[in-house]
Amino acid sequence: MTPMLRRVLVVLSVLILSGCATKLTLDVGLKPSDAGRGALSSVPPAIVRVTDLVDKRPDTDRIGYTRNGFGSKTADIVTERPVPVIVRDAIAAEFSANGHRIGQDADLIVAGTVTTFWFELTPYFGSVEFAGTVGVDLVVSDARTGQPLVTRAYQGNYTEKTAMGGLEGTWKRVMNTALERMVRDIASDPRLIAALRDRGTTKAAAREP
Repeated sequence: MTPMLRRVLVVLSVLILSGCATKLTLDVGLKPSDAGRGALSSVPPAIVRVTDLVDKRPDTDRIGYTRNGFGSKTADIVTERPVPVIVRDAIAAEFSANGHRIGQDADLIVAGTVTTFWFELTPYFGSVEFAGTVGVDLVVSDARTGQPLVTRAYQGNYTEKTAMGGLEGTWKRVMNTALERMVRDIASDPRLIAALRDRGTTKAAAREP
């Protein structure tokens, strides 16, 4: 196959995949097995309640657009489940994978907003770039006192470039990888780890006679 023919096929594949519908629905979301252990597992175990997140994205109706070979928007990309639910469940799974229990009678409350959940498809002459970004603003608080322990923005990004047009599975993988990197940003946050360790030390000292 000549380089010129390969480039033509790339453009045609994007046209075919992107031009046949006005809406593309992706089943985005992490499975429990996608969560990983990290620094968050080194702090004293706690019961964590992740509240419903507020959707503060600039565009809440979609997570991106498909585009044709000329870069024009051809269809909305949406998710099967609401974006705040996808993100909340991913955060809860990450805490659970690191030895904490998810429950209502909580020691810690995680609340906040989803600021970004966006997929970008950019066709080039000979390749296509896929980029996913997931961002949240979170407040982790002591459930008993209501005192915020950490207030911070977290983000995950992932970019993949291919000489082929990519299928729906590629698009899901890009968004899921960005989501996974965002929750790992939470689980590896030095300020959060330090605050939870200090909280555990304080509680242990309070129990001493």
